[in-house]
Amino acid sequence: MLSASLFSGCLTADKKEVHLTLNDDGRSGSGQIVFTGIASSPGDSASAIDEDFNTLIAEYYQGRKIELANPGMKNVHKKLFLKNGKLVGEIDFDFDDVSDLGIYRYNNSGPYMYYTVSEGFLTSGQYESSDGTYLGDKFPIIFWDSTERDLSYTMTLTTPQEPKKPLLAEYERWQKDQH
Repeated sequence: MLSASLFSGCLTADKKEVHLTLNDDGRSGSGQIVFTGIASSPGDSASAIDEDFNTLIAEYYQGRKIELANPGMKNVHKKLFLKNGKLVGEIDFDFDDVSDLGIYRYNNSGPYMYYTVSEGFLTSGQYESSDGTYLGDKFPIIFWDSTERDLSYTMTLTTPQEPKKPLLAEYERWQKDQH
């Protein structure tokens, strides 16, 4: 299973979209995770917010924390950018076995299944939508047909009522320093 939370410390995001494309073998493939609205906790001081941003850059974007916490991911490429006034993080990767990402099949046949409740890198948050069949809060599993090769779902990581401090200014300062 993938790492215990979205990020360490007080980093969060509004949404996490996961897109997986399986190869013809039904096991290996490529994936993309998009975190939209990356932010810090609002109660943090300016120095704590700077520390959160520095952690985002040093450990996740430039560092190997994602790769070390998720050994099933390989050929990992990361991007940070602004989109619609929000900081977005994008992770592209390949994998040899989709079960390393928490998507299973009983006896390697039948539908693909994904349990949405655990606190993993791909699973943290509240189910929002998918291109599979979600069975609901009492049985929080997404099923995809065994012939499906594109598996996608979106998790909401914060609610609109949850205050947070966007990291846009920190990102823009960092971008200027890079050039």
